[in-house]
Amino acid sequence: QYMDSIITQQLLVQEAVRQDINKEESFRKSVEKYYEQSLIKILLDRTLNSLEVTVSEEEIKRYQSLSQSKVYISKLRYPTLADAVDEKEPVLQKIASGFMNISDELKFIVFNLEKGQSSEPFVSNAGVIVYKLDDIKPMDTGKVRELDMEKISLFIQDKKKEVLMDEWSKK
Repeated sequence: QYMDSIITQQLLVQEAVRQDINKEESFRKSVEKYYEQSLIKILLDRTLNSLEVTVSEEEIKRYQSLSQSKVYISKLRYPTLADAVDEKEPVLQKIASGFMNISDELKFIVFNLEKGQSSEPFVSNAGVIVYKLDDIKPMDTGKVRELDMEKISLFIQDKKKEVLMDEWSKK
């Protein structure tokens, strides 16, 4: 069956060449696009694999602490980056949620903020967004949630690499 599939593939390639499909502009553009995408993927993979980040014991402890907490966040949306820099008339949305219930992106933003601190502005489809960590309160769940230290470490490591990749791609 394997040999049949190889033979069939070769026969199809020969027929395509016989019909000069390989000389058509659409085929050349398709190959060119595939080539460029493959180059970019290999470059990004190599760059990502070359990044070395460490996760400290303090970072893991902070994540553990946050995982047992409710976070209070102000989401400030501005029409432009200039408005965000000037803190000009934001649309305010208050978020109160268990840390573990927010998105991974927001977890990492909150993870890197101290109480009262704001994130750097970033552009999204909804405008320019700034998050401010208003408060952190421990949740009284009656039991301590067991967390996988390896998963926490990998999460923090991956998010740190994402930040470095974003910085690298902006160069």
